[in-house]
Formats: sequence, C-alpha cells, structure tokens
Amino acid sequence: MKTIIALTAIALALTGCATSTPPVCYNKANIANHVYDIAIFRKENGRYLAGYPFYAWTNKTEFVDTAECDRLNP
Repeated sequence: MKTIIALTAIALALTGCATSTPPVCYNKANIANHVYDIAIFRKENGRYLAGYPFYAWTNKTEFVDTAECDRLNP
C-alpha cells in the first residue's frame, strides 16, 4: 500500500511539469486587481505556454501587456 501511495504522489508531482527550461519572456496579467508578471515558456500561433509550476496554453487576449514577448520572433 505504501508503494502505491508513493507512486501516486510521484506521478501527480510530475504531471504539472511541461519544461525545465527557463522562461523566454514575461507577460503582464491583471489578477484580482493586481498586475503580475507571468512566465512564458513558449510562443506559438498567438498563444503562450504560461505559468509556473503548472503550465497552460493561454490566448494573447488574457494578458494586459504582452510587449516583452511580442518583441520576440514567432
């Protein structure tokens, strides 16, 4: 039983990991009336792989400022 619990915990810890590379840029997002810098790890077709430690593909429209990432080549 302890082995099953340990394997489950390891599997859950690894499911949120998408990349071990550093962020390529940061976008600004308005969350609860505060502006935060959100780490961006990849940019494809106007969408960003964003977040840490859990990653999600996010549309450009969900950010209030994408100037830093827009300067990068697609």
